[in-house]
Amino acid sequence: SGNGDWTSIPTAAVRANGIDYVHYFNMRNWTGWITNYSGMYKSTDNGQTWQKCETITFSSNSPFGQGGYFKKDGYVYMIGTQTGRDSKAVLARFREQDIENRERYEYWNGSSGQWITGDENQATVVIDDKVGELSFIYNETFSKWFIAYFNGDRYNITMRTAEQVTGPWSEPYELAAGKDYAQLYGSYFHPLSVSGESLYFLMSMWMPYNVFLMKVEMADMGKFQN
Repeated sequence: SGNGDWTSIPTAAVRANGIDYVHYFNMRNWTGWITNYSGMYKSTDNGQTWQKCETITFSSNSPFGQGGYFKKDGYVYMIGTQTGRDSKAVLARFREQDIENRERYEYWNGSSGQWITGDENQATVVIDDKVGELSFIYNETFSKWFIAYFNGDRYNITMRTAEQVTGPWSEPYELAAGKDYAQLYGSYFHPLSVSGESLYFLMSMWMPYNVFLMKVEMADMGKFQN
């Protein structure tokens, strides 16, 4: 561990308005997972060079310090958590052209059933669980949203589904267990998972410190079938 500007870790990526964006957090001290802030980089040349997005920053305690993106129906949806693996998930959306303008972000407020513009503190919990690194997609074959994330308490890769991205989200389903894949983490859906009856996701393991492509057949997941 260290102090100050220790390192930056990417948490999600999306192509919006013809530009590639990466969301990241800037680590201050790994002990306690203390960050300085979260932000974004962008590339206008298909990833050859990257520039920091100076207009968009998330504070160290923002509920969008980590997150995932998915584009649907003219919006980019963002499910976020505080940095680390112990916080609950919240939801935002914005138009592609507004990705660098947080004043135009809309936050889902379940209490009012409305999208609230410009105030992340209005975002209410959509997944009441300890949500680690995550990704989410909409699968056209099943007409459902799928989210996958690391959960430290269950020591697994957890999946949930929903008819609407605002929820309610299903009970947890275990995609991969730590007893079978020691020191597992990460859970990032492959783009092929947006259709068809198979889910593909990337899972990391600390030992051998590598990333593996995993496949789940929906036919084996009874209660999640249509």
